[in-house]
Amino acid sequence: MECSESTTRLFIASSKLFSDFQMNISLYNISTIDDIITLFKDELSMVLKKNNLTNLIDILNETKFHIHSYTIEDILTSNPSDCFYVCDHC
Repeated sequence: MECSESTTRLFIASSKLFSDFQMNISLYNISTIDDIITLFKDELSMVLKKNNLTNLIDILNETKFHIHSYTIEDILTSNPSDCFYVCDHC
């Protein structure tokens, strides 16, 4: 999946269970890293619920995602083609 708009960035899960889940997030909808993580987890949760993956939903609810090596300023000023990993294992 590629970012097609200059106002979105691609976020990809780096995780034992959720690896490669990805979504574009509008830069207009965020002001903190926590905003990104919340949107990311909410979307992943909706996908899991839609497919009745209840055990994975329980695991997701306990998962602590983070984005390291980047600040919110780095993300907001990044190139549209840049992608960022949302990690749960460090």
